[in-house]
Amino acid sequence: MVDSAPRPLRLVAKIKKVTVKMPSYLKQELPTRIIRDGYNMREKSKWVVEAVHSLMANKEWEGALLSEVVNKPDTHDVFSIPSDLVNEMAREAGRVSMEKPSATCEKLRPSKGRRSIGISR
Repeated sequence: MVDSAPRPLRLVAKIKKVTVKMPSYLKQELPTRIIRDGYNMREKSKWVVEAVHSLMANKEWEGALLSEVVNKPDTHDVFSIPSDLVNEMAREAGRVSMEKPSATCEKLRPSKGRRSIGISR
């Protein structure tokens, strides 16, 4: 017997709300950067997701881990990010911490109720 149940046209990834810690000057510049790149403020999370993908595609992205040491975050913003990207970031943090223990990877590693590099659940 053939299953006649309707199938979704595409699977929608689970979305997680994440809080990103950042310096206040970056939060003030964020709307300008988003609009300059052709997005509107309702597409802020999409812009962030694409920025994270672009960052992680760069072979030397680990240098971004040191940015929190240099620029202390004093504010935050909330974004909706697919859970598979959050998991990928956690895997990459684990990989970097194994390869480069001196890197500030604890900032990326998941902990109870929190994710940092500025990303918290």
